[in-house]
Amino acid sequence: MTAHGPTMKDATSDSVVDYTIDALRDAIRSGEYAPGQRLVVADVTRHLSVSAGPVREAIRRLTGEGLVEIVPHKGASVREITADDIREIHQLREVVEGLAARLAADNVDDPAYRAEIAEIRTEMDLAATTEDAELFLANNRRFHDLIYRMAGNGRLKLLAEQLILPVYQLRLPHRMTVDDLHASYAFHQRIIAAVLNGRASAAEQAMREHVAESARGLIAALETARAARDSARPSRRPRGRKRAGPES
Repeated sequence: MTAHGPTMKDATSDSVVDYTIDALRDAIRSGEYAPGQRLVVADVTRHLSVSAGPVREAIRRLTGEGLVEIVPHKGASVREITADDIREIHQLREVVEGLAARLAADNVDDPAYRAEIAEIRTEMDLAATTEDAELFLANNRRFHDLIYRMAGNGRLKLLAEQLILPVYQLRLPHRMTVDDLHASYAFHQRIIAAVLNGRASAAEQAMREHVAESARGLIAALETARAARDSARPSRRPRGRKRAGPES
């Protein structure tokens, strides 16, 4: 699939750069550019229909976000996430998202918030019943966005978004097993119940446990994906004759 950006006539330089950053970020997050894949400027310019300058700026920006890495003498490539990365990221997510759940429980009296939680819970019930990972993850995003709005602290959401970016590829619908879906659903039921009842400490604890379990699931997904990729690689055979040993 080829992305098409704004034409150079109709867009300012800043808007082209913004478009390029967003488009390249989305392509990495969706798996269109795989972990470890080189980002050749000429290839990306053709893919996104933009010039080289915005692509270089996008690569620079996404390096700062942890999605891209620059390797000396090799250039830019999509950063490969490690199990240690996942553990470190989720230790921070536990704090950030746990605090958001605590603050949300303190602000649950707003009728609009309660109505939106009820709607999301209904959609999650349906997703769990039909085992629809795409529907579940869509409402998972809605739920967490709502939690941040209820928390009333915009910086918490910004921190969470920065933390989740490097591991986004591992959270795609096709990577969610049925067991993953039901486990996540059970945690969300606990969090929702605690928030709706205004139990701030319980909401924070449930959210922290949910994030910790998410880390374990992502590490398992990472190991499965790498094992599949390694098994798909052709084995390398040594070239030339094998020497029997040192000459006598």
